[in-house]
Amino acid sequence: MAKITNQDIKDLGFTRELFNRKSDTEFNTFIDGAISDEAASLEGRIGSTQYASADVTTAKYVKNAEKCLVAAEMVQRRINVILSANVGAGKEFSTSAERQQRKDYLDKAEEWISKIVNSVTTDVQTFSTGALVTSHFE
Repeated sequence: MAKITNQDIKDLGFTRELFNRKSDTEFNTFIDGAISDEAASLEGRIGSTQYASADVTTAKYVKNAEKCLVAAEMVQRRINVILSANVGAGKEFSTSAERQQRKDYLDKAEEWISKIVNSVTTDVQTFSTGALVTSHFE
């Protein structure tokens, strides 16, 4: 079962108008499809045990990774809408900003996934050091 909701995606600024959806119901179904696809993909990558983890930190990482993956998919779908409206009309149009946004979402998702699969349970970077003392006098 997905860890995020339609509202999580809408809170990122995605609106039905960006995707030429006529009603909120149609847009919710559209988002549900993206969530379902990306949730299954994420679960396949990290394993069902990690995906369903009851550990608060792991659950947070899973939710964040899923949100980033769905957002990246939504941006890709937006790119498709832009291209279909402009390229089909014989116009040149740059989607470089959208492509960069998609890349940023995917990069962030990979960070969260890495933390999950490596069982990192803290966001704190720690520093450890040691010293080795050797002597030729033994």
